[in-house]
Amino acid sequence: MTVRLAPVSIPTLPPPSLPTPTTGQLRRAEAALVKAGFSPGAVDGRVTPAFTRALQEFQKAWGLPATGLLDAKTSEKLTYTADRVKKHAKAKDLFVSVGQKSRDIKVLEQRLAKLGYKVGRADGIYGKDTAEAVKAFRADQSELDDGAGWLSKKAREVLRREVGALAHAPERRRVAPSKAQTRIDRDTAVAARTGLSEGARGAAVKNVQAHLKAAGFDPQHVGGAFDERTTGAVKAFQQQSKLPVTGTVDARTWKALQKSLILSSKPAAPAQALQERSGAVKASEKLLQSLGFNPGKVDGLFDRSTLKAVRAFERQQGLKVDGTIGTNELAKMKALTRGVTLGQLHRIMPSLPMSKARAYLPLLNRAMAEAKINTRQRKAMFLAQLAHESVQLRYFEEIASGAAYEGRRDLGNVHPGDGVRYKGRGPIQLTGRSNYRAAGRALHLPLEAKPKMAAQPAVGFRTAAWFWTSRGLNRLADQGNFREVTRRINGGFNGLSSRLTYYRRALAAL
Repeated sequence: MTVRLAPVSIPTLPPPSLPTPTTGQLRRAEAALVKAGFSPGAVDGRVTPAFTRALQEFQKAWGLPATGLLDAKTSEKLTYTADRVKKHAKAKDLFVSVGQKSRDIKVLEQRLAKLGYKVGRADGIYGKDTAEAVKAFRADQSELDDGAGWLSKKAREVLRREVGALAHAPERRRVAPSKAQTRIDRDTAVAARTGLSEGARGAAVKNVQAHLKAAGFDPQHVGGAFDERTTGAVKAFQQQSKLPVTGTVDARTWKALQKSLILSSKPAAPAQALQERSGAVKASEKLLQSLGFNPGKVDGLFDRSTLKAVRAFERQQGLKVDGTIGTNELAKMKALTRGVTLGQLHRIMPSLPMSKARAYLPLLNRAMAEAKINTRQRKAMFLAQLAHESVQLRYFEEIASGAAYEGRRDLGNVHPGDGVRYKGRGPIQLTGRSNYRAAGRALHLPLEAKPKMAAQPAVGFRTAAWFWTSRGLNRLADQGNFREVTRRINGGFNGLSSRLTYYRRALAAL
């Protein structure tokens, strides 16, 4: 016989209630919350919605149940946190750790998140996730060996630098092509069809990391493990490439990323262009600089300053202005920079201070390039005449007043004061209103209205080159007719022996 028992109802006991905190305890809790950076409202010993919210935020930071109730464990952590904040209040370094809230912490979280670290919600509350992210960041940076869970001044500087390094357009590197690279690129393209994301490992991931580094988005680790820093680098690359920011290398991302390596052994084929970073670009920047163009910092990065210099060079040489350096442009620059070196200039004009020689050299070479003074004979004659006329480039303005040229109609000095106004200036001593007017028109400079401009080295070398060209002196130099070159510059043969001494010295140096 089966006996059925009636179900027994077991009463549910209510959870044990917490003792109601005293006004003093509440005040101490409120004060501790304020010290930690939270906003509990007025420190008045009352339980308010603001106090409850602040307490919940604090409890979440420590990984405690977010009840909003002032229990013993919460009180213990509040006391500990307040004491820690007080201890470090006078420290020169920013000290932040678990249980604190501030605007600085929010900035730290945002920057860590940009690098790919898991900080949870970047809300300015230093919780366990933030602490782990900080430790991971410090472990990834070889220059930071302190494993503590806060960020020192140096660590914050490194973090700022690492984040800043991601804020640029994707770069490209020029590398020698190889069958191995072609093969791994093909394998990576296959892997990208299904997507490469955090947790993936292998040769394809290692290739992605190499391309990220080439593009200027250093994933820090390049061993083939797709970690959080690789995710951060991929996201930054996608953002700068105007791709969906997913952190996953799909087919579209890989297609863009593959362009970060220019597989070529030639310095300008394909042409150097904006955002290439290579030794070839650095060599081109040096060439531009020696021609008198300013590529900005000579660092191997084809940036906006380099682009501006290239375009100026193209315009000057009558080339297609596309802002790239192809084989033809590079050959042209090399040909034009076969001017004179610093050592050669010093041997020809030993009294010229080296500081001035360095400053004048790019201006001189640019002017010589403009005038096609590009053979040994032409350069030797040109430099000899300049050395004599300017006393080894020491004087860019005639010492005499210029009154001797007053009324010289053959020089175009037809107005009172023209002799003084248009006296000899520049390393070849450009003289007379007519010459100032003609040079100004040819060089697109207001020399007639502002004749003193001709005494500026940047202008003076160009007026000297213009005078040389306008008198057909390259042809005479090619013929070896030094006397006629002298006559056309001087109007006679004044100082011929001195000029010849410089000429022989220049031939020996060149």
